[in-house]
Amino acid sequence: MKQKMNQYTLSLVSLAASLACSVPAHADPLSLKLSETVTYDTNYARNTSDDAEVVSSTGIALGLNKSYGRQNYSASGKFGIDKHKNFKEQDNNNYELSGGFVSEIASNWAVALNGSTSEKLNSVENNPLNNRLAKNMVRSHAAGMNLQYGVAGRWSLLGSLGMARTSYSLDSYDDYQNRKQSSGGLRLVYNTSDLLSFGLGVSTANTEYPKQIVAGVPEEIKQRSLDFTTNWQVTGFSRLDSILSYTKNKYKSDSRADFKGFTGRLNWNYKPTGVTTYSLSAARVTNNDGSGTGLRNNAGVYDTIEDYILGNIRYVDTTINSVTTSIDGRMRWTPTAKLGFTAGLGWDRYDVTTSRNVSSAGPTGKTSSDYTVVSLASDYNFSRAISVGCSIQQYKQSAESNPQVTTNVQRVGHDGRQFSCNASFTID
Repeated sequence: MKQKMNQYTLSLVSLAASLACSVPAHADPLSLKLSETVTYDTNYARNTSDDAEVVSSTGIALGLNKSYGRQNYSASGKFGIDKHKNFKEQDNNNYELSGGFVSEIASNWAVALNGSTSEKLNSVENNPLNNRLAKNMVRSHAAGMNLQYGVAGRWSLLGSLGMARTSYSLDSYDDYQNRKQSSGGLRLVYNTSDLLSFGLGVSTANTEYPKQIVAGVPEEIKQRSLDFTTNWQVTGFSRLDSILSYTKNKYKSDSRADFKGFTGRLNWNYKPTGVTTYSLSAARVTNNDGSGTGLRNNAGVYDTIEDYILGNIRYVDTTINSVTTSIDGRMRWTPTAKLGFTAGLGWDRYDVTTSRNVSSAGPTGKTSSDYTVVSLASDYNFSRAISVGCSIQQYKQSAESNPQVTTNVQRVGHDGRQFSCNASFTID
């Protein structure tokens, strides 16, 4: 059955189009991009059935980036239509809107505001194991504010506040996964030079699951972290930034699920020549992490890991905690100004502990699994406006090390390949 874009999405598209048409043609800050991507996946459902699928993704993106004096305004809107050849119930319309404002105030202050909203199809491997191919749309809303004192000089003080809401359309899923989060932080930064800085601060993230009722009250997780950061321009060719945190997660329902340990992330970029670039990223996050330090989702698409406590409502009585460790390496080679190649290797480790189980689904304990992906992509720019590209990925998910342990996402061992080609037309 054909799907119609809802009235809310239509109004957003109409508003974005009218804004684009109302700006003079010479307005450089505006950009428009049309794209088409076709993907063939040998194991679309990410299980042992090996069901192949072809997905067509058509997209339009609008962007604005305008500086005015000491202020900068930015906005972007992406709208897409995904069509499936075999699993047509997965057809969907998706969007992502974001906006930001940055301004310097007086002589030594700076403020930044940002917000975003999106709706997209939840990755099938994050759906319940007994309903992988259900159409499950995830809606996300977020807003944040950052305030900095000390724009220039050795010392600066940074404060941040944020909120986020996530909800799902699948009835048996939103009872457990719908969540809202508030976060904040304060950090003192010392700039030893233009090339090196250190920071020390504290951060907090409180996550509540309104529909996950445990002992008569909604589940709530409180995270407190002590953060150490550094940004280092090692040489003209190399840059390193990292954050190391000592993190405590406290569960409202069961103290045995509490987490205490080190988390963080590291990013390193190295460009030894004009045509070659290397990058390395590593992260260790918990299921309540509020910093968005993950690298990708299980589909092999490199992206932020929102949450790995995703699963089946049958296990709503199970209190668990999850730690995800990720490592991602890339190499980019551009032999000409028009042609480029990118090779990537990624690895994720999921460590899950179930501390309590009221249901009779299985014993408590610990289990772990690994996900690896190898990718190779090429792209060619015919001109500034027209570009094409293709990629191939080989992915593999291991089975749970202890299949007897009940978790909210029973990862089943599987592997597969994904082939993708895309074309885009850009006006900026």
